[in-house]
Order: sequence, then structure tokens, then C-alpha cells
Amino acid sequence: MIMKRILFAGDSITKGELGCGYLPLIAQQFPSFELVNLGRDGDTVFGIMNRTISHLRKDSRYDLIVIAAGHNDIILSDFMEKSKVHVSIVKNLKKKGSIAASDYNEFVSTYTELIRSVRDILPSPIILTTLSCLNEDLLAPTNEKRSLYNQGIRKIASEHNLRLADIAEEFDSVLKESTCRDYFMNSLFTSLLFDQWKSKTQAGADKLSKKRSLNLTIDGIHLNSRGAEIYAKLLTAGFDMDE
Repeated sequence: MIMKRILFAGDSITKGELGCGYLPLIAQQFPSFELVNLGRDGDTVFGIMNRTISHLRKDSRYDLIVIAAGHNDIILSDFMEKSKVHVSIVKNLKKKGSIAASDYNEFVSTYTELIRSVRDILPSPIILTTLSCLNEDLLAPTNEKRSLYNQGIRKIASEHNLRLADIAEEFDSVLKESTCRDYFMNSLFTSLLFDQWKSKTQAGADKLSKKRSLNLTIDGIHLNSRGAEIYAKLLTAGFDMDE
């Protein structure tokens, strides 16, 4: 098997410290590959763009790049309509460079700029992922917005001849066949302070998920083992072993 060096750019789902990470599953399947994790909690497509380009300017020796961006562009906009604590989190993330797109058009424009900037540095294949879920209740307002943003991601992949891991399609298929609870980080305090500790192991994450009657996540967004397996399965399907 040819050794590959792969960059994963994304948010907390890519980072994988809250809930189950999908990179360890890929590492188990491809132990000879070097997987570089550029995930950051709370990051947006704008922040991911800046961090990815900065990283690639220092080190562009990658055979493949995976980009998973957009969850927080929706989440942080939603937070601005909630409590002072939620607004404070948005402001703190903004100071760190995680600035949410104001609307769909800005999201697509920034994402397109990200792709073009990466292409200016190296010609390696790129895999984009659609957004998994923002509440396991598919009728939730956050998921309605997610559907629109996913259309944009699919369009970008098609127009720029990129590979697509359609995570959303798989998640939606599972959730449509499941009993789903309207749950989306219902207690922000618990999510930020305790969920990461409770989900340090796969067993802990799955126990938390079961306690909340969730199917693919521990809190409506961050993955349990089943959700992580979907990411790993669809992403590795986009690996070309002959390149």
C-alpha cells in the first residue's frame, strides 16, 4: 500500500475530542498513513480557510486534503439569538478568528475562496464533506439551514471537480428511519464542561448518547461511535490507493 500524507481541516468534529473522533478509525484502517489533524473547536469556514492556508504555506507535502467546514457558521448564528452566555461564546470565538458567515451567499463565497487558495498552493485531490446534523430532529430550524448550506457544498464540489463525502445523505437516511429526539446541546454548561470528560472513551460517548436517546451523536452534533463510523466509511471511500 502506498504511504499517504493527509490533511484534515475542520472544526470540533474533525478535532474529535468531544464525542468520538473519526480520524482514529481511519488510522486503524490505514496504519501506514500520516494523518494530520487541523481541527479546532468552534471554527467556521472563514477560520478554517485562514488556518489551512497558513499551514499549507509552511508545509504543503500532502497527497490529499479533507475539508469539513460549515457546522459553526450555522451554530454561531443561532447562538446570537440566545442567551448572553451564548453571545459571549460567539464573541470569544470571533476574537480567535472563527467568524461565522452572515448568510448562505457569504458562506459559499468564502468556501470557494478557500478551495481556490488551496489550489494555488498544491494540486492534490480535495474531499469535501457535507454537514452531518445540527439536532437529530431533521425538522429543527438548524437542520433546515443545514440543508441549504449542504446544497452549496455539493455545488462547490461539482463546479471545482472535487470529491464529495456526502455525510449528510447518510445521516439523514439513518435518522429518517429512527426515533429522533429534539435535542441540540440542550445544556450548554454541561456540553462545554462535562461532555468532553464523559466522552473520553468510546464506551463513555455511547453511554452518554444512549442516556439522551440519541442515535448518531452525543448532543445533537458531536459524534458517537456510530456517527464516527459513517464519517470514516464515506471518507475512506474517497481515497484512491493507486495515486
